Amino acid sequence: MKTKGFYALAIGIAVLLTSCGSVQKVSKNDMEKRLVGLWEMKAIHNSDEPGYKKRPHGMFKMVFDDGRFINFLSSETGTVIVTDGTYRLQGDSLYIETIGYSQNKSLSGMDNPLNIEMSHNRFMYLKWFLAVDEFDNRVNRWVEEIWQRVEPENAEISRFALQQELRMLLEDKEIIDEITK
Repeated sequence: MKTKGFYALAIGIAVLLTSCGSVQKVSKNDMEKRLVGLWEMKAIHNSDEPGYKKRPHGMFKMVFDDGRFINFLSSETGTVIVTDGTYRLQGDSLYIETIGYSQNKSLSGMDNPLNIEMSHNRFMYLKWFLAVDEFDNRVNRWVEEIWQRVEPENAEISRFALQQELRMLLEDKEIIDEITK
């Protein structure tokens, strides 16, 4: 029951945020259309650590069709905006976020280029370079993230379907098995 309530809350936030401000309607290419929506992070890998780590429920990215995005963390105690700003696509493999606000102050006001790859409409793979962490420590590492689209009709995706989709993004069966445990 908590899951249904959470998804209702996330969709409500998305509707509220979408209705705020002016929305520019411009023609979108296929990648732009596929990018818009609510995404939940499923796994993350830092290049200075071994393997992918399954991400606990609650880290979301909302991508709007007017060029804005918001990353937020939601838990039973509340919701916190982690990062927000605008985005643009260059071709079908480069997604650039211009950070307006970030909990990692070193990212605020910066362009953050991310390599992007999509599997159908359901999974998004992002890879980006992090030079300095939120504590101002130089880390110089690549970060890889796997996101799953959140939609009311596919919120409960089967383990098998998740494995099939991830095979289009990843080659390592052990990583796929770890993410889908």
